[in-house]
Amino acid sequence: MLWQDITIAGTGAWVPPIRPAEQEPQGVPGTRQPSTLALNGFTSAAVSTDNTATQMAARAGLRALRHADVPSADLSLLVHAGFQDGDHYTPVAYLTRVLGGKDTAGIEVGAASDGGAAALVTAAEHLTARPAAQAALVTTGARFPDERWGYSRELGYIAGDAGAAAVLTRGTGFARLVATAHVTEPQLEAQTRAREGHTGAARRFPVEETGFMPHIEVLQRATHRCIRTVLDEAAVKPADISHVVPIAIGSVVLDLLLSGSPLGLRAGDTTWTYGRHLGHAGPSDVLLALDRTFRSGALRAGDRVLVVSFGVGFRWTTALIEITRDSVGAASAGGSPTE
Repeated sequence: MLWQDITIAGTGAWVPPIRPAEQEPQGVPGTRQPSTLALNGFTSAAVSTDNTATQMAARAGLRALRHADVPSADLSLLVHAGFQDGDHYTPVAYLTRVLGGKDTAGIEVGAASDGGAAALVTAAEHLTARPAAQAALVTTGARFPDERWGYSRELGYIAGDAGAAAVLTRGTGFARLVATAHVTEPQLEAQTRAREGHTGAARRFPVEETGFMPHIEVLQRATHRCIRTVLDEAAVKPADISHVVPIAIGSVVLDLLLSGSPLGLRAGDTTWTYGRHLGHAGPSDVLLALDRTFRSGALRAGDRVLVVSFGVGFRWTTALIEITRDSVGAASAGGSPTE
């Protein structure tokens, strides 16, 4: 999908205090093989003890509005991507109350870890369909308490808590949304379907017990197809991409997904070098990395940024973004001085 006149005018992030990753066994018992967690390279994780996922999203949204210099009254739509928010039954209603104007509509999208990128596309579609709309706000928030998500270490990753946001406008921002692509592999949906006889909020689904590796070939093919589609539509070569922003799922998985793709990259060539310190923050991953990248001061007009996102279910979103004016370095927008 090619976009016309849709721009990112501001971003924001809220990151709680970062704690060093707990020391994990460096090998599989009875072998000399290093654990997947050790190979994945997570060093720490952001942990919220006093803010819910939706509250972190609200703080990030406020920062994004300030960054964009867009008043709440100008927001036609607020799109929120969360993940299993046990503290807010209707998170977008809270966010609309604290961030929106009197005519702001609010909707929620799912898409698990793909939620941040999916929400960007939803906001772009809204602005395209409603020429009178001035701006749309995307927010994300995720919190992974240990009592529900501590086992993620067994699967090779560490979950992190954070909120992130972006403001989309028509033609006034510093980064233009050039193209997006979407791929699904719905035959894998059974991996996120509760088995018969398993009940309760803490029930684990098949993919939460096996991780991604049993499905890695399907994940590779879908990732490569999604990347090729967006590059082909935009007539952009892999060598023209200056920054790659993937979800922060770990270096092992990212190496497998990106090394054989049209990009020919490894995790260390991407914003994973930032995400490894925050942990996998679900739908917030790509917006956190975009905020960090935009505020780094390293981007120049004409640079192209490629977002590579996916979430269980399984679905993928890629987005090509072109910088329209030089960025100005700024302090990171997180909530903690350790960020």
